[in-house]
Amino acid sequence: MRELKDFLEAIGATYEPNGERLNVNDRRFVADPEVAAQIRDRGRLVYVGRLLGRTRGEFIPGAGLLHELGRREGPHKVWVDERVGWLFACGRDVFAESILRSEGELAEGTCFLVMLGGDCLGYGRLESQGEKTILKNIFDIGDFLRRERGLEEDR
Repeated sequence: MRELKDFLEAIGATYEPNGERLNVNDRRFVADPEVAAQIRDRGRLVYVGRLLGRTRGEFIPGAGLLHELGRREGPHKVWVDERVGWLFACGRDVFAESILRSEGELAEGTCFLVMLGGDCLGYGRLESQGEKTILKNIFDIGDFLRRERGLEEDR
């Protein structure tokens, strides 16, 4: 689970899930040791315990992990208003001037959780594009809805 560790380092978080970490295909889970001990055939396993995220080249956190990290002290965070939060959840980037406040230094290459009040909407990396500084959307909670809509369009 090196990818999970890299993600946590990128956002400045220290997090150690309670339980046994399990890999199921490209998904990463944490389960109670009692539950993990009952697994006999991992080849047929689809889901177990609590989803941390998935790995496809890099770690993509699950909504539950983002929610938990958003409630903790330590990770780099930026807060946005409702309009910018909605655009971010739709897959858009955040311009630096739209950031209301931040925890952590706003330095290029740093990853931040994007917060709307007390809720985490996703995360992004601070980048420069010409004269503008933006928080490039890497993952947001709207990803689930966009994937579902894509499945419906394929039908």
